Amino acid sequence: MPVVSALLAAIVVLAGCGSGRYEYVTNKGAGTFLKIPSSWQHQPMLGPAFVGIDARNVSPDAARVLASREWVVGIDAAAKFDDKNLLLPDAPEPKGFVQVRQLLPEEAATLSTNDLRNLLISIDDAEREQTEEIRRDPEGARLAPHFLLLTDEAVRKDGGVHGVHLIYQLRVDTGLVTIDQTSLFDRDQTMLYQLVFACSAWCYDKHGAQINQVQTSFTIKPIT
Repeated sequence: MPVVSALLAAIVVLAGCGSGRYEYVTNKGAGTFLKIPSSWQHQPMLGPAFVGIDARNVSPDAARVLASREWVVGIDAAAKFDDKNLLLPDAPEPKGFVQVRQLLPEEAATLSTNDLRNLLISIDDAEREQTEEIRRDPEGARLAPHFLLLTDEAVRKDGGVHGVHLIYQLRVDTGLVTIDQTSLFDRDQTMLYQLVFACSAWCYDKHGAQINQVQTSFTIKPIT
């Protein structure tokens, strides 16, 4: 499916679960923090990650400016941090990232709240494809869906921060993958905040409560 290819492309670009103890992942300059289980691994990642624009049209100078405006921290529940496969679709333990970035003018001018739904894959396209699969094979497409949207909710936080929280499943060659994605703008829609996790559906069934706790802790207090 095209949406799976898009997810795998995002994985390339973006190239420990247990105790009740937590530690904070913080960007004080951006007023952003979250808490993760202390057994999980995290470390800064190199950017930039482009959203809403074609990276091929960005000059080296613009890319350097963009990278200077971005903060990305990878998060990995595995015993050893894997910076090569941070969103490995069928990972047996949660993997993901938190990102804060000032949008380029052309992004800020064109992105809408609905676009936040389609940052990793096009949810809109995936839903249309699944609807078409059901039309062709009503029983089979429902018994083994290629795409299943589990949660699609608006998010509003203090200070005018707003966006979406999505949980959805994709069928890949190795089975079902679950993505848990929060994507937010600041009040003026000049800043992007994201917290994303991905792992196998079995992994998410096992660790979904922990992922939900991390998502719930995601706090943004824009610096004015």
